[in-house]
Amino acid sequence: MRARLETVRENRSRPDAYHRQEELGQSSGLRMSGMMNKGDLDVSNEYARNARLKPAFLVGLPMAMLAAGVGLKSSVVLGTVTGPLAAAGFTYLLAHVTRDFGVRKQADLFSSWGGKPSMTKLRHRDPSLNPHTRSRYHAKATELLGGAMPTAAEEDADPAAADSVYEAYSNLLLERTRDTRTYRLLFEELMSYGFRRNLLGMKAIGLCLCLLCTLVETVFLVRGIRTAGQIEISTAVFVTLDLFLLLCWWFVIRPDWVRRGAEAYAERLLATSETLPTGVKGSQKSSARSTRRAAKTAEESSA
Repeated sequence: MRARLETVRENRSRPDAYHRQEELGQSSGLRMSGMMNKGDLDVSNEYARNARLKPAFLVGLPMAMLAAGVGLKSSVVLGTVTGPLAAAGFTYLLAHVTRDFGVRKQADLFSSWGGKPSMTKLRHRDPSLNPHTRSRYHAKATELLGGAMPTAAEEDADPAAADSVYEAYSNLLLERTRDTRTYRLLFEELMSYGFRRNLLGMKAIGLCLCLLCTLVETVFLVRGIRTAGQIEISTAVFVTLDLFLLLCWWFVIRPDWVRRGAEAYAERLLATSETLPTGVKGSQKSSARSTRRAAKTAEESSA
């Protein structure tokens, strides 16, 4: 029983598992079946807060400003509703919903990009990576996989087989870089990509809510000018913020914006591969080091 509790505590203290879950996307059997650990969506987790809850809060921000604009901020209704919602796991639900929207969008994005960037950048025909840099990554992949990477001719002859090797190496890197303290920059790139992807997944909802709230607040602003003969500052500020959000939803949160985040993460992942130890012993040492760090984090969080 004690061992099981320690295992659960360790899993909940390790946001590094997202390296595997988020980038693997639709290729993961657990992702396809919708199965995952409860700790993966723990809202106290750094990834869940930044990549899942924050996009959900941005979607709901115009409604919060509208509520404040109509005076709901002084009502006892908020205190009556928000407490039970939090106790019932509303933020946990938001994390689930946001993730699902993002994952569905990710499948379409990967399809339109020709695959996930951590795999496509290993292709000889991919122009986004310097050929000499790719050669170094291929050499490192040969050491880590224990087998030669496809040549340009082999890739042209059988692209599917080559992609299978590239994906296997990508998955290996995801497993070997799970320590978020050692690979902090990589984890930050992952959170950035997850934040962008989930925002794009919820774009239709966010855009509609923002537009609706902007129109309602504009009506309140105009009515206040006509009745009181002056501009209500708070309403004007809310309208301005809504317009800014509306512009962001329309012009910023687009597939190419998400792709930049995905490619930045993929490039960081491949660059990190050159620091990984090779061989079975190196792999075991890396795994043991990650386990020790996770155990230490669990002890600190429970202290």
